[in-house]
Amino acid sequence: MSTTTAAEAEIPASRAEADPSRVAKGQPLARIAGVPVYGWGQAPPYLRTKTQLAEDRLNTTEEQEKAPLAYIRTRDYGDVPLHDPAAAVKMKPLPASTKAKMAARRTCSECGKVRKVILRGPCSACRERAEKERQRLLARTCAGCSTVRERPYPKEHRRCAGCRQEQLEKKRARVEAWLVEVTVCAGDGCTKRRGSKKAARAWLQAHEWLLRPERPDLPSSNCWPDWARRCPPCATAYEQEQERLRAECQERYERQERERAERKRQAAAARVRWAAEALVDPDVVVLDTETTGLGDDARIVELAVLSSAGDVLLDTLVDPGVPIPAGASEIHGITDSDVAGAPRFSDLVARLADLLKGKRVLIYNKWYDVGVLRHELTLHYLDRAARDAAGEAVSAGASGGLREQAVTAASRQTAAWLEALDVEDVMIPYSDWVGDWSEYHGNNRWQPLQGGHRAAGDCRAVLVCLRAMRSGYEELAAVGGGLDEGEAA
Repeated sequence: MSTTTAAEAEIPASRAEADPSRVAKGQPLARIAGVPVYGWGQAPPYLRTKTQLAEDRLNTTEEQEKAPLAYIRTRDYGDVPLHDPAAAVKMKPLPASTKAKMAARRTCSECGKVRKVILRGPCSACRERAEKERQRLLARTCAGCSTVRERPYPKEHRRCAGCRQEQLEKKRARVEAWLVEVTVCAGDGCTKRRGSKKAARAWLQAHEWLLRPERPDLPSSNCWPDWARRCPPCATAYEQEQERLRAECQERYERQERERAERKRQAAAARVRWAAEALVDPDVVVLDTETTGLGDDARIVELAVLSSAGDVLLDTLVDPGVPIPAGASEIHGITDSDVAGAPRFSDLVARLADLLKGKRVLIYNKWYDVGVLRHELTLHYLDRAARDAAGEAVSAGASGGLREQAVTAASRQTAAWLEALDVEDVMIPYSDWVGDWSEYHGNNRWQPLQGGHRAAGDCRAVLVCLRAMRSGYEELAAVGGGLDEGEAA
């Protein structure tokens, strides 16, 4: 094993007794723990990286790993350690099976030769040979009828005589049709000449790229402002027709805008009228809930129902039967200690049904609160349905499918309970009344409810929203805008 040190790797080139292969070609750029760091091509030539040692079938020793003789600074890999190949140990010879597998990965599937790199299919020589053969076959194949012959077809058109003749005939037909288009008036029934075919043909010859076979058709004469498309009488008639069409389009657009504005005005009047009627309707109640979260499995922790006049019909905390998350408590301020001893939702179902029976139930964002009620009702009826199903099973002497029967019965009872309600949403009409348009969503932004995140406070905030919407009702009634004749009277 060699005993070369980092100091020997830096022997100055001026010393005659030093081996040139072991002398650094430049000064170190820095030092890492006393080991010099050289720039690219400046380290002693005999030192090797681990990759270079592996190419020579050598492995670095543990001592070399701990104390490299030098480093070489690279842009992509940083400072790479350099080792003395004389101190390395030779790799063990690979088994024959491993060599065979390595050779198989480098064997071309076409020519069977073993290449220097791993192949995924044919080698580059075989691919190049196949591409040349494909190009030779393509040159001997007619582009029109796909007939293959021994000699290549002309490069200009790559067609046989028959296909070339057909191509030229189509080209002449295209040119003749184009000449007629650009030299004859385009007016209906008019055949007056408005240009010279000779001049048009000369222009077309000056633009040979327009005659390439791959172009399906020549461009229309609309592209060339130097050539009048119509004779003067036809041009005058065409302009008059275009002016008439523009006038019709403008009139149709203005009519549609008036209709849109009228629909918008009527919708605004309907919202104002709806809010005004709801505030004086004794059959209107406002409902709101506070929950343990926003998920589908959220439980109710507070429930409130107020009349349209603001009278409290129901305002109670509800024991959800599960711990209230801290995040939910931070929003509405209700904790587990607050709901301790409060009634469960099942205890309030009968009272809630009596309050809402025959009423118009107004909810701010009804989709959320109705979803929460559906979940609570399903759990409530699920307990009853499970007991009923268990009793029927005992009497019938069978116990299979009890869970499925209970869930089906609970879902049916919940749907019937909710279908009996007349629920109306306040959030969408109020947001449309505010009119905070969002280009991103393509509609009016939903307005937050300023009720303090408590059930009764949110119900009162809903009534405030309705009173704000009703503010223009008297003015609307004075002008009769959007109101029926009886209401305007």
